[in-house]
Amino acid sequence: MNKQNTSPYYQGDLIFIFLAFFAISVISIYAAGQFAQYGTDAWSRQVIYYLIGAICIVAINYLDLEQLEKLSIYIFLGGILLLIILKLSPEQIGGKDFAPIKNGAKSWFILPGIGTLQPSEFMKIGLIMMLASVIGKSTPRGKRTLEDDIILLLKIAGVAAVPVGLIFLQDAGTAAVCMFIVVVMVFLSGINWKLISLIGSVVVLLVASVLAVIILFPDFAKTIGIQQYQINRITAWIPDNSANSEQTKLQDATSSDKFQVDRAIMAIGAGQIFGNGIKDLKVYVPEAQTDMIFSIIGEAFGFIGCAFVVIMYFFLIYRLVVLIDRIHPYSRFASFFCVGYTALIVIHTFQNIGMNIGVMPVTGIPLLFISFGGSSVLSVLIGFGIAYNASVQLTKYQSYLFK
Repeated sequence: MNKQNTSPYYQGDLIFIFLAFFAISVISIYAAGQFAQYGTDAWSRQVIYYLIGAICIVAINYLDLEQLEKLSIYIFLGGILLLIILKLSPEQIGGKDFAPIKNGAKSWFILPGIGTLQPSEFMKIGLIMMLASVIGKSTPRGKRTLEDDIILLLKIAGVAAVPVGLIFLQDAGTAAVCMFIVVVMVFLSGINWKLISLIGSVVVLLVASVLAVIILFPDFAKTIGIQQYQINRITAWIPDNSANSEQTKLQDATSSDKFQVDRAIMAIGAGQIFGNGIKDLKVYVPEAQTDMIFSIIGEAFGFIGCAFVVIMYFFLIYRLVVLIDRIHPYSRFASFFCVGYTALIVIHTFQNIGMNIGVMPVTGIPLLFISFGGSSVLSVLIGFGIAYNASVQLTKYQSYLFK
């Protein structure tokens, strides 16, 4: 037997990316631990989350892409079930927190002995898998009629409507991430560009209208279901809003978000070129180990550290984009999953780093792979495992092809 057939198809670049993000995450969380916001041992818990995630990656690679596609419906429905249970659950059970409301959002289960579980994080992966399956099973691009495009679009809308709606009731920021993923997958699904342009124009108009209502008529915005904390985050992002009659009233409410952003910018600036080191952080930043972890990297490792992190994300995104193109002839499911997963990485990275440097509003979106949090780490590593599986399968296909 050919020796190459029995050798494992390691993806060295993806393994390097995994190890690099693991090291960055643990070291950054350790550095932020001096503020004791999530305890001084948060870094050790992050190590455990990564180890569990690594086990998930290995387990996923025992399945082939066809099996993963068949599992997508069950993962998707399981995610919806968890979201419904979260919505209906009481805030406390037996006098202890179970599904508490934090920062205006009811997004977590608190499980004794385990910690927090955020269903929306896992729902993102379930949604990407289900959409990849639906798009992958459709008629290929170039062979579809306008009627086929409309039917595919309706299927995508039907899949996305329930989970996005349930997530919106809990956390508008996460719902916006899901919508971005859906839009990117629709755009790259091969649907007629005129149809996409029409729908895109409607979506942009709706988003602009909602933002205008929040900025100009905050009282009315609350009557249509927009929460006060969501209004605060938008108004805190706008440096000068003289047209807002509620500016004075909201100044104190928005000060916490402004303070958070101001401190993050101050921390990044304090790091200068080479940083102050992980044991000599001087700028206190709220949510330093989660939402604002990039500011910790900036102060501890300076411009050099921030640049390295950004380069690592570009490396991962580039690797995924290449995989999208090359795996497509062999598995449309894997190709479209990587489309959605890439969109997830892009929006989280852009939004999180953007809010750390003050160019995007605070939304509570973590920096994937790096921010502290079991649900965030496990969900993104499950997605990473599927992408890794696709890369391994591509290597095998190409190896067989040239024999």
